[in-house]
Amino acid sequence: MDLVANGTLYRNYDFPEISNVLLTTAYRDALTKGGWVIVQEGSAVIRAHYAQRGRNIWAMVSPNGPGMYTINVADAGAVDLGATLAKACHVAIYGVLFDFNKSTLQPASDAALQPAANIMAADKTLKLEVQGHTDNVGNDAYNQTLSEARAKAVMMWLTQHGVAADRLTAMGYGKTKPVGDNGSDEGRAKNRRVEIADPRCSPKGSS
Repeated sequence: MDLVANGTLYRNYDFPEISNVLLTTAYRDALTKGGWVIVQEGSAVIRAHYAQRGRNIWAMVSPNGPGMYTINVADAGAVDLGATLAKACHVAIYGVLFDFNKSTLQPASDAALQPAANIMAADKTLKLEVQGHTDNVGNDAYNQTLSEARAKAVMMWLTQHGVAADRLTAMGYGKTKPVGDNGSDEGRAKNRRVEIADPRCSPKGSS
């Protein structure tokens, strides 16, 4: 599973009198009624995305033992991309989702990518490098090619949403720059990411 935000809120609930089917049906209907889009459903798991009113929130309902369910909620819009970019010179955009082993962007990625387009619109002098990164599953050549293709897909999305192509470059780094432990699922999810970087800036606090 891909990582959609740096932090997640977890809540466990006990529903001993409700079957998995009835519970997932109830959550699916309630989420849909509230404006959420169901992006995954199956095996008693529901994954949903809310992108209205400028928000970028993800939720997952999943079983956690007999009669138990866990609800995970992550606000991917909580990170101020502009401020983080100015301070660190690069920032990961979690919530950018691709088809499995492909560079095809899923529609749910729009909410995660829109803030990047917004900061480009706000600062007409800003130029960005769009970076693709992978985990360590697969050989070097495969990961390099995939990371390049995904960076180019994000670059194309930005140009289709008002950013001039000459303000963007796309680079793939494969598995060479991990930010998490590739020995765990969580670490690999962190490493499968897209970042934007400002080549002209120096990280604040550096010597």
